[in-house]
Amino acid sequence: MNLRDFLLMAVVHVRGTAVVVFMLVILHECCNVRASPSSRGYSEAASPTSQMDIFMPGVVPLKHDQYFCTGKQVTLDTNLYITMLKAHAKMEDAHHMLLFGCEVPGSRQAVWGCEFLGKVCKTGLKIIYAWARNAPPTTLPHDVGFRIGAGTGINHLVLQVHYAHPFPASKTDYSGINLSITSLTPKYLAGIWILAADSTQRIPPDRKKVHIDVECQVNIPKTIYPFAYRVHTHTLGTVVTGYRVKNGVWTLLGKGNPQWPQAFYPMDQAYAVNDEDFLAARCTYDSTDRERVTKIGSTANDEMCNFYIMYYTDAQGGQAYGECSNYIQELTDHFPMDSDVPLPPNPLLDELHEAGHDGAIESNDDLVPVPKIVEEWPASALHLGDVGGIAVDGRQSVHVFHRSHRMWNKLTFDERYNLQNSYRKPIDGDTVVTLDSGTGSIVSQWGANLFYMPHGITIDTHGNVWLTDVGSHQVYKFPAGGAAQPLLTLGVHFEPGRDAQHFCQPSDVAVHSSGEFYVADGYCNSRIMKFAADGSLITQWPVAVPERINPVIHSITLAEDKGLICAVVRMKTLINCYNLDGSFVQTIQHDEFKPQLFAIEYSSNFGGVLYAVNGNPSLQSGVQLQGFTINITTGEILNTWKPLAKPFQIPHDLAISPDGSTVFVAELKNSNIYKFQAESTKHQSVRKDAPVDTAAHKNNVVQGVAIPIASQTHTAKVHTINNTTKLRANLETDNVKEADSHQGAAGDMSASMIIMALLAVPVLLMIIITVFIRLKRQGRLNGIQSWMTGYQPPSDKFNLGNILNRHHGFDRVSTEESDHEIDPLRDSDSDVDEYTSPVTKA
Repeated sequence: MNLRDFLLMAVVHVRGTAVVVFMLVILHECCNVRASPSSRGYSEAASPTSQMDIFMPGVVPLKHDQYFCTGKQVTLDTNLYITMLKAHAKMEDAHHMLLFGCEVPGSRQAVWGCEFLGKVCKTGLKIIYAWARNAPPTTLPHDVGFRIGAGTGINHLVLQVHYAHPFPASKTDYSGINLSITSLTPKYLAGIWILAADSTQRIPPDRKKVHIDVECQVNIPKTIYPFAYRVHTHTLGTVVTGYRVKNGVWTLLGKGNPQWPQAFYPMDQAYAVNDEDFLAARCTYDSTDRERVTKIGSTANDEMCNFYIMYYTDAQGGQAYGECSNYIQELTDHFPMDSDVPLPPNPLLDELHEAGHDGAIESNDDLVPVPKIVEEWPASALHLGDVGGIAVDGRQSVHVFHRSHRMWNKLTFDERYNLQNSYRKPIDGDTVVTLDSGTGSIVSQWGANLFYMPHGITIDTHGNVWLTDVGSHQVYKFPAGGAAQPLLTLGVHFEPGRDAQHFCQPSDVAVHSSGEFYVADGYCNSRIMKFAADGSLITQWPVAVPERINPVIHSITLAEDKGLICAVVRMKTLINCYNLDGSFVQTIQHDEFKPQLFAIEYSSNFGGVLYAVNGNPSLQSGVQLQGFTINITTGEILNTWKPLAKPFQIPHDLAISPDGSTVFVAELKNSNIYKFQAESTKHQSVRKDAPVDTAAHKNNVVQGVAIPIASQTHTAKVHTINNTTKLRANLETDNVKEADSHQGAAGDMSASMIIMALLAVPVLLMIIITVFIRLKRQGRLNGIQSWMTGYQPPSDKFNLGNILNRHHGFDRVSTEESDHEIDPLRDSDSDVDEYTSPVTKA
């Protein structure tokens, strides 16, 4: 006898109305006496509709403007459709949330830092949903869904949450989005169309109104029906308008203030856009307070013009995504007269703009010091050879790696990069000089009879000295203060090569606090090699493919708190940044870097900045040599600096003091070492971090890293699929409210409730048996332990509601339903996460 027959027989024989009712409920809900679609799972026995929760797994943002991502893989066996998106967050916690579809996610970890677009998705990024504080929730119309899974290029869903402010040590966040997903093809397919200006557009300075227009004629297989829109610019944008143009008639699709929260806003109705209709968008800017030309790009130094259209179309043959960045003069001449008229004030939305336009990192009142030359430093002249590199240790001492009497010229190496025989005797003079950073006087020297052609020098956190020798094609690790023999030697003496055991003129080293280190292999191979602390190779990747002009990888630096390794491609005057596993993140390039960019160094101070210096080895005329302070997140040049009385001649390397207060620049020739001291000046800058109580965090939290805390149920926020159950940290408050509303009937019902409780005992036993059998059949008993022992963020794992409630996922989506559990987030999204190109050029 199966469970269904047993319960039917029990209903016939058991006395008592309450027990019979409970058993009928069980039959209805568990045993399909009257079939109702299930809302969980992808198996044939279950309904095709399920819930997916993408929630932060308990993160602890410890800095201003931190971005965390988490994701879930989508089955590739079939097409799935997202039919509802519902945000769950507190406005005081999360600033905004974005949901992306990715072909390959930025990481396979449970949670990762993702302030860069390249860290959200490695490939195939598509925006699906955006939600921000004070913006109205956007809901999909009935029978509309985003297609994901097989053949769509969306193999993963990735949630990005921006945290504007650090959390206290005891607080964690579980913000996220609940999705209804079905394998049944809906009648309509949801899609996103993006109108985005390209990087050729320019905004002149000191103009009250500047227009940038984007237009395109659509070529689509099926009619699309726009129903929501989203706008995006940076700080100069005042209004963005989007239109459908059909037979010369302009219809307004949406008009937005880009300084308001940049979520998707509903249109007043759905509009039909047919094949060969036109879509047009106009961005209007006010540049009266800017004295320079502004280009379209991804950094805070640039501007953007994006108009997003969310639409639906026929699921059979409809187009899911579209984009254009064209300019059609005939349409530009006929934009409606009011297209550039700003929207009237909205106190609720304007309040956020009063504090400034938020982004990943934006300009603010904080100050990144401008380095100023320290005159008459060093106190006495230094007599050094050609300088390869310079570094500063934790005690602020300055270390210089120079070539004594040896010089590198066209005769030093043969055509196969072998050091010529006349140079194969080690330099007999000291090559490593330690200077007092205060006076510039020499403290100590060492390194005689060890090196052949000195180049790069790095001091790690333990004071070890790492050196590269392009003559011997080797990398060395020495203890602090030097020694007759190195602690570690990599590469084969005098043998250039491309395999894992050889280098070819290695140029620089960057050392992680874990002991792992990176080598720029450098002049010939144009690659970065990552090694374990013992010198064993972990991975390697090319930075640039060798071309007719050799792309020398001249300098590298580690931004450990950002999870980045950045490299200078010297002749191409650009900086490439990668994740620590070698996956590409972004390129930073500016015309000011020309003719060659020689060196970079990272400082975690001031929110994270790069210092760089350009050079002019061919002595071209009219070239300005200077240092640069660069926002590592946006690529923006924050300030430039250079000596006054004695200008740069051939800068070759630079170093930063640990506190970021001092920059040292070493020139290749003339024994010139420059010292620059930080001088605070009001300037666009990276947001400073607020002080963090490290004692409270103890040893279990690393600054800027998300910490999963699955066992902290006191911060739990669990929502069943139909919102009939809400378990919160303030559950007691909810219970008190409900008790007040039923107080009048409490006395009359008390006796009945006691009787019902006694009669319910056998029913409860049957429920337990039912759950056990169903879980056993589904192979999901492993989920019970986590359900009973600790809170897990909402997910597609075991949930008692999924077993007993079969109505989930079929309620009509409405604005009213979405409002119940949504706390609007804050303002706009990252400047970086809007730009489709990973290259930052000026």
